[in-house]
Amino acid sequence: LLKVVTELVPDVHELVLRYVDEDGDTCLLTEQTFDDFVEQCTGGPLRVAAAGNRGQSGRLCPGKIWRHLRGEVTPELIAELMVTHGELAAAMVERKAWKLDRVAGWWPEKVRPVVAVVVEGLRDITEISACRAGLEHALDAELAGLGQAVIDLAREFATQPGEVQRRIAEALSVHLVPLIDRLRGGRRV
Repeated sequence: LLKVVTELVPDVHELVLRYVDEDGDTCLLTEQTFDDFVEQCTGGPLRVAAAGNRGQSGRLCPGKIWRHLRGEVTPELIAELMVTHGELAAAMVERKAWKLDRVAGWWPEKVRPVVAVVVEGLRDITEISACRAGLEHALDAELAGLGQAVIDLAREFATQPGEVQRRIAEALSVHLVPLIDRLRGGRRV
């Protein structure tokens, strides 16, 4: 598999392959884990994520992007990451939505403004109006069901054509920069 991917994308270096096991954990695909990977086949397709450094630009795989992020987090960077790694983000949101519900229950006064900003950012994007309505409902229902609403949004985002993803990413990225800076501890690396 590694050889095939390397031939398809020759300018990627330090290539690694990953898969998601039955517990939802992301695992490194190696000779030792290959049998576990094959056991994941339940009659459907086997999915592998390939990541690595690309050419001279030093673009990093999604698993390392936050650790190696240099400089200021910009709306353009966030939009590019959203479009480039939409499916990966959707899978992560599905696994972690319960944490979002928990945090919303603990600190609704901090979560509510973030959700309101996301809802407002999505207002003019008709392709995902049902997802926006789900977020609005969560706002009206004291944030109940927020995790599922975010899962629905992430899934819908991942299925949209590139131009729609870019519009969504650009609409949201401006509002996500302050949140991401806070999550990174307010530091500029």
